[in-house]
Amino acid sequence: MTLNTTRFGELEIESDAIITFTQPIIGFQEYRRFVVLPGPDGSLVTWLQSIDSGELAFLMVDPRHVFPGYQVSLSQHELSELAVTGVGELEIYTLVVVPEDPSKIRTNLKAPVLINRKHRLGKQTVLEKSDYPIQCFLAQAKPGAHEPQEVSNARSDA
Repeated sequence: MTLNTTRFGELEIESDAIITFTQPIIGFQEYRRFVVLPGPDGSLVTWLQSIDSGELAFLMVDPRHVFPGYQVSLSQHELSELAVTGVGELEIYTLVVVPEDPSKIRTNLKAPVLINRKHRLGKQTVLEKSDYPIQCFLAQAKPGAHEPQEVSNARSDA
């Protein structure tokens, strides 16, 4: 299928590359079909492009590249929902926000995006029992850092 996007122009998408989300991205309930696109060569970022809206794409990063100790615990229900028996079968990403001020680039470690490419399923989940911050400023992070910093007075609408 051909997909016209605002960021990448016209893309040819194979049907077996489409990931269907069992649970939507928080705040984007009407969008459930996405494709994962690579970021620039040599970068740690990936794009999650909506199939249903060429204007909607999310920048993502595998948080384990920045925080090697990052772990996701899922219930048996969530594992079943994604057709896996363990977290190791999933790709794990967090959404990245890139405002004008580069020092404010941040990611949400509390609500990772989980993708099962084999069965083409995905979802965003909230790690209720974790202490991970909703907003973790990446400019403060050093590759290989173990402890993300909690942000006080964080806004989710910025």
